[in-house]
Amino acid sequence: MKTITRSALAGILLLAGGSRLEAQEGAGREPGERFRDCASCPEMVVVPEGSFTMGSPSSEEERQGDEGPQHLVTIGSPFAVGVYEVTFAEWDACVEAGGCGGFRPRDEVWGRGSRPVMNVSREDAQEYVRWLSGETGAQYRLLSEAEWEYVARAGTQTARYWGEGEREQCQYANGADATAHEAYPSAADSFFVGCSDGNVYTAPVGSFEPNRFGMYDMLGNVFEWTGDCWNGDHSGAPADGSARLQGDCSRIVVRGGSYDLRPRFLRSALRFGVPAGIRNKDLGFRVARTLD
Repeated sequence: MKTITRSALAGILLLAGGSRLEAQEGAGREPGERFRDCASCPEMVVVPEGSFTMGSPSSEEERQGDEGPQHLVTIGSPFAVGVYEVTFAEWDACVEAGGCGGFRPRDEVWGRGSRPVMNVSREDAQEYVRWLSGETGAQYRLLSEAEWEYVARAGTQTARYWGEGEREQCQYANGADATAHEAYPSAADSFFVGCSDGNVYTAPVGSFEPNRFGMYDMLGNVFEWTGDCWNGDHSGAPADGSARLQGDCSRIVVRGGSYDLRPRFLRSALRFGVPAGIRNKDLGFRVARTLD
């Protein structure tokens, strides 16, 4: 099986601790390199080509039937992905520049700035990537479902990119924990993981540890829209990492879980189909960029 090369992964691991690199005109794009195409653009990181097994095994705890069958997916060339979920500051920059339909999503009085944008539909997310592509001349887009899982796993096959355990959630992901329990006192204790990260609702992006590709908040914080129509399982899914554009296209695949979900929902293979036009405080997105 083709896998991520040792040298490519080593380069990524060097950058995963949070160092920042600004793009230089004419510079090559290497796996692990970080760059921005403009001052208000999302920070991006180059992800290497490679293969992975998509979906969850039947032995995975809390596995859902739509997470299989497992199948090999090969990403044939490097591409860039947002280091963080798109933030309110980045969205507001789009609006101020005359893009994004002038729509200013609600922040639920939790704060804007570096918190992930939410209350955006799939079409809202598409408006943003169209604006970003026009501003930069680069090809921005939403991740396909397969690309999302490839990036979330970052070379792992465990239920979560930090391993199988739930308690480590408070180190790596913003989900339902003892802090959130304060806001939901009537919920059962079993709903919350036994740690406290200090965030009742969304957290500023990058508040937790990244995965091995240097990506933050791939699990928790807000669900992320993908480019795929909903299908009830992975039967017939593309093997090349491209978006699946057949199926129920009134619903779109979202990935990653959110700030108010217990650990069973914060797994790399978990997937949901959500009506494309819905705006919800659990829904945000991350961008990808095709490299020349």
